Amino acid sequence: MKKWLWITLAFAVTAPAILVTFSGVHLDKTSPIAGALIFGLAVIGSAFLLSWACEVAQMDIPAALAISVLALVAVLPEYAVDFSLTYQAATKPEYEQLAVANMIGANRMIVGLAWPLIIFLFWARFRKTAVVLEKTQRVEIGYLGLAGIYSLIIPLKGHIDMVDVVVLVGLFVLYTVRISRQAVEEPHLVGPAITIGSLARNNRRALVLFMLVFAATVIFISAHPFSESLINVGKSIGVDEVFMVQWFAPISSEAPEIVICILFTLRGMASAGLGALVASKVNQWTLLVGTLPLVFSLGSGRLRGLPFSNDPTGLPLNGDQVGAMFVTSGQTLLAVAIMINLVAHLWEAGLLFGLFVAQFFFPEKFLFLPIDAHYVFGVLYIVLALILFFRVSFHEHGLIVKTMFDFKKHPPLTPAEHGTNLELEGAGHSGAVNMSHKSADEKIKTRK
Repeated sequence: MKKWLWITLAFAVTAPAILVTFSGVHLDKTSPIAGALIFGLAVIGSAFLLSWACEVAQMDIPAALAISVLALVAVLPEYAVDFSLTYQAATKPEYEQLAVANMIGANRMIVGLAWPLIIFLFWARFRKTAVVLEKTQRVEIGYLGLAGIYSLIIPLKGHIDMVDVVVLVGLFVLYTVRISRQAVEEPHLVGPAITIGSLARNNRRALVLFMLVFAATVIFISAHPFSESLINVGKSIGVDEVFMVQWFAPISSEAPEIVICILFTLRGMASAGLGALVASKVNQWTLLVGTLPLVFSLGSGRLRGLPFSNDPTGLPLNGDQVGAMFVTSGQTLLAVAIMINLVAHLWEAGLLFGLFVAQFFFPEKFLFLPIDAHYVFGVLYIVLALILFFRVSFHEHGLIVKTMFDFKKHPPLTPAEHGTNLELEGAGHSGAVNMSHKSADEKIKTRK
């Protein structure tokens, strides 16, 4: 039973939220601190269940698609919280800035904190100064680059509308179709996923399906009371509610995904960990941003943001949010420029982390200049992105484009094609790396 301990614990921490929900008690109003704790734990437990289920699903579906699905469901808590806030924003204007703040905070945290953390840990554990991504991850980098370039239009408009829905969701659909063409490869299972993967095929599939449905349901019922509890906690302790929603809500919703990627990294699979975070960023910067106007329209009871409607504004951005959106777009482009050659160095991780942290010291004006600090950092991100972009040969740029739109079915990479990454990612330090081409059964037996 010991091997089932973490799985059981993940289910157990969701129980209080389920009991509170069906009891009819509104902790978000009567006891917001308890509500934030209970529903926050439920979100975390559910996200772990989703992550483990999707890891195991790689045994039955294309690996690249499984990684994308893993990234998607791992950030499902983020989607749920943001959708809850956006839906309310349609009838409660004070929620508009909260919805956008949560989305921006999550995206900036992934790139500014989670990506560098993986590279720093890889250096600390294996003394390797770079993480090398797989060649197939050019797909994620390319689509993230397109989404990042397009997103620069949003601050100029001052709102997210139905045109953005078409473009960003369209990019997500293209991205999903492209990665679904990858062949099925054996997964790198770690932690509780090994336990689930060792089950007989039918039992494994049934458990994975149950975990997905159960966890998604718990997240659905927990998202609204969790976000409301955070808002009320901020009011009760005198902390700005926008700050609470922008930074504390993403910490809770992104934590399971980051923990899973840390586990990959500590086992010598930093490319898998960083690759999952890149896929997560693609999901959030295309599907999450692109669907917010739809949720906003549903909340208002009518379609808003259509090009020729009487109400074309969609989800509006206030002055501060325009700057925050601009700096997030710039950060995205710098991240793409760093990854475009499939190598992320230690100093580049320091650059992303340093710029992320520096923004907390300049929340409004930059030094003594009468200008919003967001625009200073946004321009800095874009200038650095251009410099790093042009350091790479146009051949590399061409490979990104070619890989993005190559929709042919491809066989798995051969061991020789994996060789460079395995060498740089500490082969010999981790059995998980050296076993990358063993069968799933062999991996499970070995790790037992």
